[in-house]
Amino acid sequence: MPAKQICVQMDNQPGALHHVTEVLKLEGVNIRAISVLDPGEAAAVVRMMVDDPELAANALASGGIDFFEEEVIAAEVPDHPGGLHAVLEALKVAGINVLQLYSYLGRSGPHAILILAVDKPEEAKAMLRQNWVRVFDEDVYER
Repeated sequence: MPAKQICVQMDNQPGALHHVTEVLKLEGVNIRAISVLDPGEAAAVVRMMVDDPELAANALASGGIDFFEEEVIAAEVPDHPGGLHAVLEALKVAGINVLQLYSYLGRSGPHAILILAVDKPEEAKAMLRQNWVRVFDEDVYER
């Protein structure tokens, strides 16, 4: 199973994000990474990685919250100056465009974990692995 992010488009108003997190909290879902984007319209877009995507999907559906899931890449990044640059260099050389990027709230030993959405996910995973970058699949949920 690939790593997945859950995407929620919600009204951009006070309490909307609170409602989403409350629904997840009540079901015992832990948010491990989150990105909130305000595109300047009446809606905001929330993207998140959780510890149990299936439980989160059931909780959101039961709570009447519209969402969808997308495959993402969870990649281990050296936590030092230039660590992110090295990962992006491998993708640039392969002609892969980064569409979204945010950090994971956990760590993998001394390394940070980065969440990426790209235009060519399978090629990106292969390129990262060729460049000695650890890419997580379902094991990202074991943190």
